[in-house]
Amino acid sequence: MSDKAVENDAESPKEVASSYLLGFFSSGGRSVLIRGDPGTGKTSLVLQLLDYHSRTGFRSIYMSTRLSAKTLKSHQPWVEVVQGKYGTVPRLEEDQIGFQDSRRMDGVRAISGLRQYLEQVPNPFVVLDSWEGLFFESHNLGVEEISKLVEDYDARFVVVTERREQTDLDYLLDGVVVLRRKFHEQRVVREMELKKLRGVSIKQSRFLFTLNEGRFRFLPPFDPLSSPASYVVGSPIKSRSTTVFSTGNETLDEITGGGLEIGSLNLLELSNDVPFEITSVLLRTIVSNFINLGHKFVFVPFIGAPEFQLDRILPNFSKETISESVTVLSFDHSDTSESEQWLKGEAEEDFDLIASVVEEKRKESKKPVLVAISQDTLEGLYGSDAVSKLLARSIAKIESLGNVRIQITRPESSLLEELKAFSDTDLKVEMLHGTPIVFSIKPMSVLHALVLEDSVSSTERRIKEGTPARGGRKPELVPIV
Repeated sequence: MSDKAVENDAESPKEVASSYLLGFFSSGGRSVLIRGDPGTGKTSLVLQLLDYHSRTGFRSIYMSTRLSAKTLKSHQPWVEVVQGKYGTVPRLEEDQIGFQDSRRMDGVRAISGLRQYLEQVPNPFVVLDSWEGLFFESHNLGVEEISKLVEDYDARFVVVTERREQTDLDYLLDGVVVLRRKFHEQRVVREMELKKLRGVSIKQSRFLFTLNEGRFRFLPPFDPLSSPASYVVGSPIKSRSTTVFSTGNETLDEITGGGLEIGSLNLLELSNDVPFEITSVLLRTIVSNFINLGHKFVFVPFIGAPEFQLDRILPNFSKETISESVTVLSFDHSDTSESEQWLKGEAEEDFDLIASVVEEKRKESKKPVLVAISQDTLEGLYGSDAVSKLLARSIAKIESLGNVRIQITRPESSLLEELKAFSDTDLKVEMLHGTPIVFSIKPMSVLHALVLEDSVSSTERRIKEGTPARGGRKPELVPIV
């Protein structure tokens, strides 16, 4: 299989590891040490690397001092391994991975057998997991044997260790990668750090990954140069009941406990470093689904937000649809739009205006209205004290009319704790190592990374499934587990 074909496959190298790591091997890097505590994902990473290289012209060999072939298959059913007899490595066809059970082998004997194999096969890619199991009696002997092996053969080597402290191998091998399992907001987060990759300029050293569905998957940082116009939201998702409405994304529905309930207040907390493009992707997904199902949308945007921000939220709708289905209540009179009405700057009067517009749209559509309000607009226009006095009545009004409200807020909001108390769902968006993460505080969920599915991969997958292909990139929420 060619590199190009692999790039376009559903299991693309973008899902295997960062481009830094694959670039390291393709540019001449020969040996890398992968370090991490038990359960951090080392074995999942090396199996992905083995699988990728076995499909790109290499003979992949996996020597394990921790797992039997049976155990490996039970934990990683997608892996197709060919096991050799005791002390030998099997002859491999293309795409096969050779497995060597080295749990009860002497280290010198195991390395000697591997040397014999390396002298017979072209393009070997070797993983030794974990090397301490072979040389538990003599650490120095293990370092010496492995460093000689790497030095003597023109092959690619991945050496796995569970030692936290640095060893001589950190200096002798070309690269060092550390995997960690940590906690963020009492939720699991997985981090990969590139400590060293000789010959590669590392512009960012830490990234997120997940072991979702038993596979190592690199979670890319958000690309600020990507165009929001290229994001697609997919087909509308119908409501599962008359009282709960879909967010337009099945995973987001799961995160929020099934979707957005009629009469609910849904808090959307954005950390200050979240780019507007990320906010627009989430809002676009939710708003588009409501409008596609015949609901009206009333929006109170951020203070001074230019009209192009609304375009980013709803880029795929015609002007006629926006005029019919969208009402924007803005305070900044510098922009004009047929879909906009103006707030006056008086708290009680404007709160009544918002409620009356929502009620009017509810009567027009005879369906619940989606209302999204920026909390910084309310507090910036009227002050937190005035908003606090009217907030409970405003929320009750939305609930009594049977609509759905999204309150968009930032950490510095004076009324954040009050909003949390009122909210039915509390969704939080942050950035970790440049990757957008989404999680629910109420109800509690795991962390999810927001990634954009590659348009080529998604098109090929739809062709295989017999569904129509579409252009653009689709937002995907990937659980970090």
